[in-house]
Amino acid sequence: MNARFRKNKAGGFTLIELMIVVAIIGILAAVAIPAFVKYLRKAKTVEATEGLDKVKAGAKSYFQADHYSSVGDLLAKQFPVTASLTPSTLCCAGTGPKCPPNATAWNVDGWRDIQFQMTEPHYFQWNWQSAGDNKTSTFTADAVGDLDCDTVYSTYRLLGSIDSEYGVRGKGPIVTNEIE
Repeated sequence: MNARFRKNKAGGFTLIELMIVVAIIGILAAVAIPAFVKYLRKAKTVEATEGLDKVKAGAKSYFQADHYSSVGDLLAKQFPVTASLTPSTLCCAGTGPKCPPNATAWNVDGWRDIQFQMTEPHYFQWNWQSAGDNKTSTFTADAVGDLDCDTVYSTYRLLGSIDSEYGVRGKGPIVTNEIE
């Protein structure tokens, strides 16, 4: 009798048990995949925040250094000149979501002065604008990217100004459509 009892117990999983396991795996996948996609998009935005930190450091360094005219006169404190949107074409224009590095595009006044460039493939286009001198000096730095090439843009903006003791302060990043 014990042998017959053990024989009945030695079966495999029933069809219902297997269907329950498959349903559980399906539910977990339905929850996990969107969270994973959101995580990947969020990881792409690190480029913008780190880049704006580098821009701020470069702007601060440039502002605090003395600059002289071609005849040796000390110039007023100011931020570097405005640099146009770099790279000039959208990153999704035929090359996928990343722009290829282009050292020549970054070798212009403004970017060179704050010692900023992208040497690796990147998701964002960068913009630098400055105005004023001494305590009225201001700058705006933007990182604009289409992280999934759907023509919806993620924008990060840093606003810089001078405080009463000639210190450089930044506000931001001000984020629009963080992960689209």
